[in-house]
Amino acid sequence: MNQAMLSKFFFKHFAWGISILLHPLLMPFLGVYIILNSGDLYLLSAEGKSIILTITVLCTLVIPIAFIPFFYFQKLTTSFIFSDKQERLLPLIVTAALYYLSFYLFRRIGVPLFIQAFQLASTLAVIATLLITLKWKVSAHLVGIGGIIGLILILSFCHHFNLFLYLVAASFLAGCIGFARLSLNEHTPGQVYAGLAVGLLIMTGTLLLF
Repeated sequence: MNQAMLSKFFFKHFAWGISILLHPLLMPFLGVYIILNSGDLYLLSAEGKSIILTITVLCTLVIPIAFIPFFYFQKLTTSFIFSDKQERLLPLIVTAALYYLSFYLFRRIGVPLFIQAFQLASTLAVIATLLITLKWKVSAHLVGIGGIIGLILILSFCHHFNLFLYLVAASFLAGCIGFARLSLNEHTPGQVYAGLAVGLLIMTGTLLLF
């Protein structure tokens, strides 16, 4: 294997690793974790935080991932990565429903409004991704990390938490994700930038208006 082939092999597997490790389904958990650990926004008990994180993980990560093999073995998709635009529609519908379920549960048990607003924004971001996907293959990965950047900006400028390092880290990860999706030829630059803008705008708008 020559150097060029070795380099191509490395970058392809690096890109797949980034795409999996920073999957959009991880973003709601990451966002709730940031909210609960960024400062004294809410004085929640350890048990209360545990309940919030458990609902988040189950509704936005575990159950959606559990549906992936179901879609595949029922021949509703031809792969586990949903590269085809049309094959993304049903997973996005299921994901949006489960995200909304977590928002509904948060409202029922009286979770602080800011966390409710974050989960509502996450749900709206998935719905927006679904609607755009009817016509165009926007990057769901960038929608997810764009939402995290929007969350950090709101916490920093509206609630005055010092989250500069969080913002730098999230921006760096957004660059890594964009690089990965482009390297795998999953998206065009326009689809990457559009995804980032959708996630950022929906998150900041919802958190400001909720």
